[in-house]
Parts: sequence; structure tokens; C-alpha cells
Amino acid sequence: MIKLRIAKKEERHLIENLLQMYLHNISEYFPMDFNSETCTYDYDDISKYFDESGNYAIIFMNDEDVIGFSLIDYVDNAYVVQEMFILNNYKNKGLGEECITKVFDDFNGDWVIKSLPASPKSENFWNKTISKYTDNNFELERIGKYNRAVFKFNNAK
Repeated sequence: MIKLRIAKKEERHLIENLLQMYLHNISEYFPMDFNSETCTYDYDDISKYFDESGNYAIIFMNDEDVIGFSLIDYVDNAYVVQEMFILNNYKNKGLGEECITKVFDDFNGDWVIKSLPASPKSENFWNKTISKYTDNNFELERIGKYNRAVFKFNNAK
């Protein structure tokens, strides 16, 4: 059974570890800065997900197993999916869609989701998931040099 929980400060290391796997995966699509001294990919400071700023690091669970995470920002009165990751052995089973749908259900309002640049697989996932969740009631625009898909919708109840 899929469960979500907002990561606590003492669980920051879980998000940081998952984030490294995610960054390694997405480096296939575009260049990522890699720190050879620490053998980690560089990422903006994630402290904002563990303070009182209204941003969330969400851990995805399947029963008792951690299967992924999402980083959600609250910017300009909208929730923004900054990152979303499902471990490879849980992909293609509908769990990613189930996890992010639960996130959408838990946070009502305006949403902005930027698909991973240069990744048709990411864009297809978001298009399918958001189309189904909103019954095709969303906006799609393309931005930047990668023609990145940006999805917008409102799920206020």
C-alpha cells in the first residue's frame, strides 16, 4: 500500500541519498555538475525543505519500503514539483502515478510541473498522469532551449 510522509529534519539524509540517485539518472539527459572530491552531484541547498518555509520533501513508501521522493516548493501561490523520483525497481508499475496523485490530493490549489528537459519518457509520464488526474483540464506550455514541457492546473476543491 502506498503511503506518503513529509520528511522530518532527522530524515534529511534519506532525501539527500535518494537525490543523488535521481541526479545520476537525469544526468543521462543533460549535463550535471559532479564533484569529484565528494563523488556527489551538486544540487542547490535542500535546507528549505526542512524549515518552516512551506516547501516539502515528501518520502514515498510502498508498505514499509522507501521507493522514492518528491520535492515540492510553494512559490507565488502555487505548488511546484521541483523533483520527483521513483527507484528503478519500482518503475513501470503505476506506483509513481499513484504517489504523485496522492501528493496532488494532499495539497489543493495551483500546480506547476516542469518535465525533465530532453526526456520524452518524463514528458510522457507527466502528460499521462496529469491528463488522467485533471480529466484533461490543464495547460501545457513549452519553455527554454530544451523545449521543456510545463504543465499547469488547479485542483482546488
